[in-house]
Amino acid sequence: MDIDELLLILEKSKKDKIQKIDEDFYSKINLRLRELEERKKEIGDYQEAIRVDDELRTLRRIQRRIFEIRTSKILRAAWSEVCKTDSGLEGFENLIEDEKNLFRSLIESITAFKNRAFSSEIAKKEVVEKSEPDYVLVKVKNDADEFEGVNGKTYKLRREDVVTLPSLNAKILIKSGTVEVIDTGNIENN
Repeated sequence: MDIDELLLILEKSKKDKIQKIDEDFYSKINLRLRELEERKKEIGDYQEAIRVDDELRTLRRIQRRIFEIRTSKILRAAWSEVCKTDSGLEGFENLIEDEKNLFRSLIESITAFKNRAFSSEIAKKEVVEKSEPDYVLVKVKNDADEFEGVNGKTYKLRREDVVTLPSLNAKILIKSGTVEVIDTGNIENN
């Protein structure tokens, strides 16, 4: 793969039609990059080393830009497919196999997210989570600084106190060794 060939592909890639590339397009570029890296290590001439280094940088920039353009089109097409809109893109038959797999994967991911975003189950779950928190009965082992519980109440715990705390606060205090559980009915073990 030479730079002129890649520049031509890059220029054609900027249009709305997805351009045909060889199935092993990225492999060929990576092989060329490895060859140049090896050659660069063996070169004794300073000017030749600069030329090879320039070619390496140019190839990497072109490779990245082609990848970005093609991937952007695939993303746009997948979004359009899920949202039932026209992407304005042509040439999907020119996708290489890895790109087709990416396209299918994106459609699945976007569809799953869309389903979750518009699901009434999420709304039900949020209502349950925002309801009054579960509480747990604890015995205070060590004094604790004043803190505000998730229920909005202020707590100041003294050694030997027995108190009912929101389970989220209780979990934290249990882990720190500040309190111990008396009633575990409403707290999950983590």
